[in-house]
Amino acid sequence: MSEKHIILGTAGHVDHGKTTLVKALTGTDTDRLAEEKKRGITIELGFAHLRLPGGQLLGVIDVPGHERFIKNMVAGAGGVDLVMLLVAADEGVMPQTREHFDVCRLLGVERGLVVISKCDTVDEELIELVTEEIKDLVADSFLEDAPIVPVSAQTGAGIDVLLGVLEKLAAEVQERPDSGAFRLPVDRAFVIKGFGTVVTGTVISGSLGLGEGVILSPSGLSSRVRSLQAYGEERERVFAGERAAINLQGLEKSEIERGEVLARPDTVIPVSMFDLHYTHLASASSPLPARSKMLIHSGTAALMGTVVVLNGMELEPGNSAFVQVRLEKPAVVVYGDRVVLRSFARRETVGGGRVINPCPAKHRFKEYPLLEPDLKRLAEGDPSAVVTILVKQSGFQGMPLAELKAYLNFSEKALNKVVTDLLARRELVRFDNERQLFIAGDTFEALAAKVIGLVLDYHRREPLREGMAKEEVRSRLELSAPLFHALLQRLVKGGKLVVDRDLVRTPDHRVRLAVDVDKLKARLVELYQAAGLNFPDYGALPEKLEAEEEDIKPLLVMLVKEGKLLKVRDGIYITPEHYEKMRSEVVDFIREKGSMTTQEFKARIGLSRKYIIPLFEYLDQRKVTARKGEARILLQG
Repeated sequence: MSEKHIILGTAGHVDHGKTTLVKALTGTDTDRLAEEKKRGITIELGFAHLRLPGGQLLGVIDVPGHERFIKNMVAGAGGVDLVMLLVAADEGVMPQTREHFDVCRLLGVERGLVVISKCDTVDEELIELVTEEIKDLVADSFLEDAPIVPVSAQTGAGIDVLLGVLEKLAAEVQERPDSGAFRLPVDRAFVIKGFGTVVTGTVISGSLGLGEGVILSPSGLSSRVRSLQAYGEERERVFAGERAAINLQGLEKSEIERGEVLARPDTVIPVSMFDLHYTHLASASSPLPARSKMLIHSGTAALMGTVVVLNGMELEPGNSAFVQVRLEKPAVVVYGDRVVLRSFARRETVGGGRVINPCPAKHRFKEYPLLEPDLKRLAEGDPSAVVTILVKQSGFQGMPLAELKAYLNFSEKALNKVVTDLLARRELVRFDNERQLFIAGDTFEALAAKVIGLVLDYHRREPLREGMAKEEVRSRLELSAPLFHALLQRLVKGGKLVVDRDLVRTPDHRVRLAVDVDKLKARLVELYQAAGLNFPDYGALPEKLEAEEEDIKPLLVMLVKEGKLLKVRDGIYITPEHYEKMRSEVVDFIREKGSMTTQEFKARIGLSRKYIIPLFEYLDQRKVTARKGEARILLQG
């Protein structure tokens, strides 16, 4: 398509002539409801289209100006490329002039103009005064240098000038890319006899063709495109930046609500929470509390939610901060979306901002110092940093490529390039090719270190075994099979581990087979059994058993594990039978005397102080005795 797709939106106070001007420009009366005609004010969004003198087509959204219908205004302003802010010459800047202007700024509208309407009702001097008032309003904003055009929809004065200005502004608008996932926030649903249910909205990304399958999210209703219209014309396809009417198969009007998002299946994910780089309007009547209930406007949806200022402090008017929005009901929100916050109690627009993380964990105030660096990088918007942070926060569960696409809404080409670069730099690791699952490089390396640590620890505990069972390693770390397989592949390739059948070991691990293990274990038990409480000197064991210390040490560990010996302290072991005999002697003595000193223990047992103190401490450790002054008292019998 060579023609750009551009949406022009009106904004301004009630009864400042928005609908009248749209009719003068387009020939369409956008007030379609009987109540609107009866009351003479716009209540719902109105739609028209305007063919400029040079041939460029504009979709036109006419919004209500009354403060009671501000939620409808916000629903229409979300897809606007150009805003036409109207200020009536006979009233000047009014409350909804300011609020509509604030909404446009919060939604990231970048271009527009100001129209002074009803110029036929006042003199030139008053128009000059209103012009100065407008300049004060738009100072330091996207409209600071915008044209200010006086017009009269009644007499036609200034209409030609206005069309020329719109032509110039339309030429400056950059075409929206249609390469992202198709999204259309629904602003209206109705029934056409003989055709069925139709939904309308502004296509904010991607494109959609006849016959394609679609879903409504977050409700999950599915359908297929029966027919398409844009600006009253039948279409084969509609594109980002166009107003579209889509005839859906098999759905009832009653099933569809404003705020649903029409998309292709598996391309959007409803969320209940998102992080926002938020600006609290300088015009807000009070600071934003650290935690508050708000009305959240996203796309055409108006949702209740809790807004949490992540640094834990209230935010003064005119300042910005990172906040987390926790919705009461799920909504479709993607990275970069603009949202507006309103106080439902005071009916006041208080601020808004840009979504920087559509899938965060629930943050806590005390975590903010750790979160802040990543929040700043997300706000800066470098695609590589955004992808890395979103994947990192998914932990070792990983994030599928399909979820990244849904949350970020990058074009497939752009996302693939980012992912390819990150894989090459090892900042991302793909561990499941079939499901296209990714994990952060740092997380992958940390898990690899844990795998090595587990295997080394196993070798220390089980030196006579060839290796640790692979499945035991995986289950201990609670890893998915694909991720564990990828870790082993990397560690084996890097020479850090060896896989032999179902066992894992370090490359330098060797099982010594120079001794008869069972025979040496039996001799050790016999030696300690015969020695009783006169423990054999640990250093003399190799000579007594005619074995190497490196053979004896792991066998003592095994005997303790098997319950055939008890470890009192390094180098001091005792059989369970002799321990029980010693315990009985101590218990009987303390029951009779009330306590037992080290000297009394030494006299009773007949051992040197070198062994008496470790044995007393061992009894304390097993909760048989407890120290009281220089003696021990009984804890159990």
